[in-house]
Amino acid sequence: MDLYHSWIYVYVLNAKWFVWSTVVIVLAFNFLAPMIIWMVMTRRGFSIKLIKKKP
Repeated sequence: MDLYHSWIYVYVLNAKWFVWSTVVIVLAFNFLAPMIIWMVMTRRGFSIKLIKKKP
């Protein structure tokens, strides 16, 4: 199969809107991932459970 001459590559995967949408989504995820991880970790309270654990 010749991917570079197929309809899906020429009109969808190689389109400016698809390329820029992918770039924006990846950059947004890279920017928001630390905040999302921090929110998940603090909501569950992992550090509090470890400190207050009594034998």
